[in-house]
Amino acid sequence: MKASRRVVAGMSGASLALIGIGVAALVFDSGFSGGGMASRGSATRPLASGTPRLSASPTIAPSLALGSGIPGTQEPVGSAPPSASSLPTMHPTGFAQTDVGLTYYADDGSTVQVKPVPGLEVRLQTGRAIYYALAANKLGLKAGSYAGEFVPLVTMAQANGSNAATGAIVLAGPAVSRLISDRLASIETESDRWIVALPVDIRTSKSPVEVRFDRFGLAGWSNTPRVVVHFSGSLPVVEAVPTNGGFHVFVEQLGVTAWQVIDPVRLSLPPGAIDPAHPMNQLLIYGDGTPAIQRDVYFNGRAAVGSPMVSVSGDVSVSLVVDGSRAELGPDRILMIGDVPVFVASA
Repeated sequence: MKASRRVVAGMSGASLALIGIGVAALVFDSGFSGGGMASRGSATRPLASGTPRLSASPTIAPSLALGSGIPGTQEPVGSAPPSASSLPTMHPTGFAQTDVGLTYYADDGSTVQVKPVPGLEVRLQTGRAIYYALAANKLGLKAGSYAGEFVPLVTMAQANGSNAATGAIVLAGPAVSRLISDRLASIETESDRWIVALPVDIRTSKSPVEVRFDRFGLAGWSNTPRVVVHFSGSLPVVEAVPTNGGFHVFVEQLGVTAWQVIDPVRLSLPPGAIDPAHPMNQLLIYGDGTPAIQRDVYFNGRAAVGSPMVSVSGDVSVSLVVDGSRAELGPDRILMIGDVPVFVASA
């Protein structure tokens, strides 16, 4: 019988006094077996000594400058955040064709411009802005195929601490994979070659979505930066790492991480430091809302970007963190086209 390793959340003896403020622990145990789709199961997870404990902390404004982004498509968002017009209009709520392209008119009179994507065309269909692949696209999409959707009611925190109505682009997995590859290729330092395509399919959201940044405290270590996708209802969390080795979904029973997802590649890497050759495999996805499953799920084969992993209610957070190490995560680390964040569509 092969040994197995698991990543879990628990509570150490040192954290018992902190139960009232919601302290939990991220814990690594011993090895996973390889193979294809593995069995589902749940078990009591032992506590590992020296494991950092998770604790919530107040929201803080990021102080990071924005990067240059995807070659040929990304524009720096530096001195001035994107803005939406808030002047009253006579237009009904919804998308409309204008001289500058498709525009979304919100019910409060504000407007959001639909962002063009190189290699794609956008069409107004049944009240939605849908992207389709052009024949000359370089995103790995078949000409004329569905490529994604523009979701207008999305705001994103900016590097200067403001909040902007940017809208969001939800793209099919192959397009996200290519954009990530292009972005990583433009980064010179190996340890900096990681980027977050937001791993939530927000196309069915019936309410506004927020993208914000704060620090998710780790007891015993300095606070850990995270990006948070805030929404109402239940939405699917999907694979967003092209070089993944599958995914493991853990259903927690206590603490501020009700669930978490890791890449099994992470289990073969040093447990106490971010591996400069595999930082994207060490991204941790987690949340305190209710998952749609009650037992852990293991998938140990390569998963296509966009593969559904778990549906959840509440916020979805992403951090680059291992025991004792963490990386800064601000707007410059989000996959964007221009000033618009990119989410991943469920396959």
